Amino acid sequence: MKLKLGLKTFLFIFVMIYGMWVTWYIYISFAEVKNNENRVLTERPMLTTDNYLSYPQMWEEYFNDHLPFRNELVTVNTVIDLLVFDKSSNDQVIIGRNKWMFYKSQNGSDSIADYQGTNLYSEENLKDIAQKCIGIDKELKGQGKEFVIFIAPNKERIYYDMMPDKYGPPNDEYRTKQLVEYLKKNTNIRVVYPYSELMEAKEKLGNEIYYKTDTHWNYIGGYIGSACLLDELGIEMDDINEENIVIKKIGVKEGDLAKMLNIASFTGKFDVEYDVSGYDDHHMIQLEKDFNTVYNCKAEKADNRKIYVYRDSFSDSMLPYIGSQFDESWFRYSGTYTYEDFLEQDPDIFVYETVERNLGYLQWFSLVEEERGK
Repeated sequence: MKLKLGLKTFLFIFVMIYGMWVTWYIYISFAEVKNNENRVLTERPMLTTDNYLSYPQMWEEYFNDHLPFRNELVTVNTVIDLLVFDKSSNDQVIIGRNKWMFYKSQNGSDSIADYQGTNLYSEENLKDIAQKCIGIDKELKGQGKEFVIFIAPNKERIYYDMMPDKYGPPNDEYRTKQLVEYLKKNTNIRVVYPYSELMEAKEKLGNEIYYKTDTHWNYIGGYIGSACLLDELGIEMDDINEENIVIKKIGVKEGDLAKMLNIASFTGKFDVEYDVSGYDDHHMIQLEKDFNTVYNCKAEKADNRKIYVYRDSFSDSMLPYIGSQFDESWFRYSGTYTYEDFLEQDPDIFVYETVERNLGYLQWFSLVEEERGK
């Protein structure tokens, strides 16, 4: 009796597992199956004489990444963690109040250390970065060009009230504040950090200015940041609160943090995409749009200076506004910047744009690519 029961149990498990694989192969023949996680899945390993000891572990990682219905299973598990336990299944994604999501770290940067003020610059650090910036400014002025540093605030500091209690309030002393104040006090470097303007808009507007499930600001935040940068360059934009400026919901947003949790299609239902209009766009047209290389815009009867923005992903929501205010604008992704490209474009204005969590990379930047520290 026990033998028959054990055999039936074994057969049932075998049929379930085998049936799952058969169903999977039928399913992928008719449906599009893609990787919904914001990472590269493990490739199938090849057994060699060099990896035979680690091969079982490599195969297990591959198998786990390519399990039938993995996307569906991961999504169900993550949604349960999120809705029931306010828990994140990815240690780089923080779940805050009202399901707001925050980014923990990236490639050596640390948003939480920025937030808590545990990674402050020393006086020597500040002096070194200032000297680096002075050198860049001197080089650009020698070519008759303007230089501006633009720093987009971290989402964690703007929406501190949505952060989990365990992180406490944001520290009043933090590295971005240190550097901005040091540069303004000790150099003539032009630096724009629109923290106070964003906080004011957050209080006055009834809309979010950063995405709930993404690390970035939305087009409202991008407008406010752009207006601050343009003001530094002598161009006045209408205040976001003025009657002629229209803010409209145009859809939903599938955020990068939600993608890291493999639940972007689910959370898109409560994250909003906005459009901002009503300002003078000077009939701007976008000629090129490739995130990894260049965004290129032209406008009519705008400022005749040419602007070159050394950018990260935060400039995506700034492009419509900056691009509309110059006859020609060139947004070069930092990862593909070259000095030759800069020389070829020959701009009147050079903007170094970065989000504050990546502010540390400023000390390694050089106009001349070969001179950069690694």
